[in-house]
Amino acid sequence: MTSKIDWSRRRAVAVHDETARIFSAEYADTNPFDSPFRYGRHLIDQVWAKNVAELPRGAQCLDIGSGIGAYMARLLAAGFDVKGIEPSEEMRRLAADHVPAELVSDGSVLDLSAFKDSQDFVYAIEVFRYLDGADNQAGHRQIYDALKPGGVYFGTYVNRWALDGYRQVVGLRRLKTALGLTPPRYHVEFETPSSLRAKLTAAGFRDIEIRGAMFAPLRLAHKAAPRLATALGQRTMAREGWLSDRPLTRPFAGHLIANARR
Repeated sequence: MTSKIDWSRRRAVAVHDETARIFSAEYADTNPFDSPFRYGRHLIDQVWAKNVAELPRGAQCLDIGSGIGAYMARLLAAGFDVKGIEPSEEMRRLAADHVPAELVSDGSVLDLSAFKDSQDFVYAIEVFRYLDGADNQAGHRQIYDALKPGGVYFGTYVNRWALDGYRQVVGLRRLKTALGLTPPRYHVEFETPSSLRAKLTAAGFRDIEIRGAMFAPLRLAHKAAPRLATALGQRTMAREGWLSDRPLTRPFAGHLIANARR
């Protein structure tokens, strides 16, 4: 009998096999305003790039859930030593178009023993959302152990109270599944700034910073009126710090971004 934990892990991989080409198409387009995915990634990328700018020359980097290799390609172009872990076979196949295939291996954040005490920078973008709480904690500890002392972790998470209604949608899906109306889709792990800080602290991290990013109602606007949403996004982008990353607005942003140090 498959446990709930085993199911969430396997389903996370299956979802990415199924959607790999969609991710690839999103990364191929550079306009952040006509897609909520690209709008959010643009903001995530700004913080990620600041991390990269502070890395020592020739830093050892590890991409958890490396997908099609988009972030790895940027690091390689900048002269860094980077490896990727990606459990989705289809994602690995597409990654070979962007980075040398031997740099991306089949694996999981739950076993990084091969990288113990060796990495200057470890990042996990939209990974922990698919794993349950126990796997989140185990994965954070694996990342902590993979980092060198003083090494930096960067990760993104789904905000529990984001103003896009996603938590309510997930709740409705779970209800339909419980009633036997629809099969389960995948696990979603929600965080708040305080719960995320507590998890990272428990894993041993220090110098923890939690940011909010993405004016979450844009996701709803893109579903209801895409052209209006594009125009709205062009106005909100410059105001994101005020809309999504103030103490009062951070708990309602579309993304939570964590930075921490071993």
